[in-house]
Amino acid sequence: MGGEIASNLSSLVHELRERIAATSSTPPCKVDDDALKTRFRAVLPNLLHAYVVPSSAASEREVIAVLKLISHTARNFPGVFYHGKASAILPVIGRILPFFAEPAFRSRHGVIFETVGSLLSLLRTGARDAYCQFFIDAMLAVEDLLCVASLSAENISITGSAGSTLKCFCKSFTGFLGDPACLCDLPASSKPVDGAGILIDVMGKRRWQPFATWIIRLLNKCITEGTLYVEGLINISSVLASCSLLCYGDADLHMACFDFARIIGSVIDGDIVPHQNIIESIAAILSEDKEGLPVFRYF
Repeated sequence: MGGEIASNLSSLVHELRERIAATSSTPPCKVDDDALKTRFRAVLPNLLHAYVVPSSAASEREVIAVLKLISHTARNFPGVFYHGKASAILPVIGRILPFFAEPAFRSRHGVIFETVGSLLSLLRTGARDAYCQFFIDAMLAVEDLLCVASLSAENISITGSAGSTLKCFCKSFTGFLGDPACLCDLPASSKPVDGAGILIDVMGKRRWQPFATWIIRLLNKCITEGTLYVEGLINISSVLASCSLLCYGDADLHMACFDFARIIGSVIDGDIVPHQNIIESIAAILSEDKEGLPVFRYF
């Protein structure tokens, strides 16, 4: 079974490259495109269930190969994902997001972000309401991550399965079961037992910091590329939470927070962004040595 799936992956990658090369020099053929969509829709579920399973034991090479395939497919052959239908896009995103909290995949988070970004761009054109709900859920996730960061900074134990997982994106991931457009389900480790959403392991800085970093970067991407759809959805509590995470982050999270403050200031009332407190936090951070940064509070 594993050999067959690997063969399918290699075959799909090769076929995708040929189709992209062909469409750059000749007009697309509807019959060929329909055949490609049918083939991809038949094979992608097996690839997702076999390889895209968030875990430190997952094969980086195979996971990244599948994600690159998904990214290229979303950009070049959106029909495979029913041109952005929510039930085709969101379950795939749901399998990918937990990788942002996997330390073993930290060096490949850029590739993972690119894949999620490609799917979100397709979702924005095909299902705007779902795109907006994803943005709202991402803002709520940032607020919850601020609580996780605060507990971590105060050395409050969050051990145990209930305390080490974050349930998020609850409204985005609901109502897909039985939809023929749904290409996959969430893995068991990411599926809540009590309702919809995604479970993310946020035990320790090595997990919650990168997850917070990339969720904020997803917010940045949504605000930048989908301004007309999401600017009216931005709420003050989420803005403050995103800026407050600056006080708990590493260099990557700092940069994500800085970018968020810059981007958000261009689309909403600048008075909402706590510029003075951010500047004071930056000054405090820069005054510290490289042995370790303490926690700074400005709210």
